[in-house]
Amino acid sequence: NNSQTATVKRKNSHMSRQTRNRGSIRLWVAGCALACAGSAAGATLGEVAAGVKIDPGQISVSGISSGGFMAHQFHVAHSDHVMGAGIVAGGPYDCAEGTIMTALSRCMKLAFNECKKLGGSDSACGKVDLAPKTAAASTAMAQTSFAEAQTQEQAKTIDRLANLKDDRVYLFIGTFDSVVPNGVMDALFHFYADPDKAGLAPGNIQYNETFPAPHTMVRDDFDKPAGVAVGDCPATRSTAFENDTFIDDCAAVARKQQAQSRCVCPTSPAGTPGATAPCPPLDKQTACRDLNDVDLAGAILTRLYGGDALKGGRAAVAEGQVETFDQRQVFSRFSSTPRTDLQNASMAKEGYIFIPETCRKGKACRLHVAFHGCLQGGQTDRRSGHSGNLFSKYAGYNEWAQANDIIVLYPQVEPRSATTPQNPKGCWDWWGQNYTHNGFHTQRGPQVKAVAQMVNILASNQQLLTIPE
Repeated sequence: NNSQTATVKRKNSHMSRQTRNRGSIRLWVAGCALACAGSAAGATLGEVAAGVKIDPGQISVSGISSGGFMAHQFHVAHSDHVMGAGIVAGGPYDCAEGTIMTALSRCMKLAFNECKKLGGSDSACGKVDLAPKTAAASTAMAQTSFAEAQTQEQAKTIDRLANLKDDRVYLFIGTFDSVVPNGVMDALFHFYADPDKAGLAPGNIQYNETFPAPHTMVRDDFDKPAGVAVGDCPATRSTAFENDTFIDDCAAVARKQQAQSRCVCPTSPAGTPGATAPCPPLDKQTACRDLNDVDLAGAILTRLYGGDALKGGRAAVAEGQVETFDQRQVFSRFSSTPRTDLQNASMAKEGYIFIPETCRKGKACRLHVAFHGCLQGGQTDRRSGHSGNLFSKYAGYNEWAQANDIIVLYPQVEPRSATTPQNPKGCWDWWGQNYTHNGFHTQRGPQVKAVAQMVNILASNQQLLTIPE
């Protein structure tokens, strides 16, 4: 009996070890699969852009909403090599002064909008509507902003502000924008244009503030995709922002406004007396000019590079021509924990880039960095049979880039709400608090460093833009 009992115990022990081993093997295999999946990086930016050459004197940026704030922030931080910026519904440097509440109440209309949604009165909600309402208030905001830039210049955390003087700038805000106040964009204009600030020459800056559009990336119907990827330029936006691409075909709206404003002038045969009234009417001259910018990406690139540089016009681009690269590899250039630092900066694993074939064949090409807005980053193309990012495919840049030898880089941030730092709408960091913190608006900011490193990689791994330790 004792012998049988011992034998049974040995068998049970052996079976138990086998069961434990099988369980351990399964766990090891599962863990390995997860680890391999997590470390199976896609193509690096260097691999995707192998052999390309960029013209270091022709690097520009643009962006919409939080991407507009970021484009301006990046322009100021790296003005040694960034020669121009296009800002759509953004605002001046350090507008939020490092606090979320200032960002929501002074630089944007979101605090006021939320108050109204909750049933607050105009007077009650007005207490969180702190945006500039007068020309003097916008100028004062610009002065505060420029003073902060001067402080950072003295600390050598940004490039010299004198670099901005010869740069080219295009500013845009739709008349129906319910997110960014006009006074904030006016402050950005003063930052660039005032002689006691950046002091751009009048011919170097254009400000379109009369186009009838909501908070959106305006485009027309050229190479427009079927379906819901591009909207139809509503005068008012739904508050369900998550269902919106913020990319709109505004061509029909512009044509209607042009007809109402008598922007299209009749032509008279030679020698025939024409009408004596000016056309367009004197009080519609600015509006008629602004209505021509229905293709906003084209308007931005034309302002930044000049009409001669875009004489190739536009060419259709297949969405598959926009390529993906692993943004973790970018962080690995200056971080000992690239995955963690990428996540803490709320940056997506993947970024996107469009490279014309001419640029692959050795031609030195211009580089344009396009910053998406909140809710536009990461995997946003959820149409059946599609994937990737809608802004990188349909914002309107690629068609101009294809025909005019311009590489377009689309760095990406994405929503992050499960852990801190939280960024539930997937916005670029232009406020700092509870996000990437101090230095967010300088060359030391994690997102600024990451994008600067992307530019350096495209510049054949030259340290073109400063990457602080």
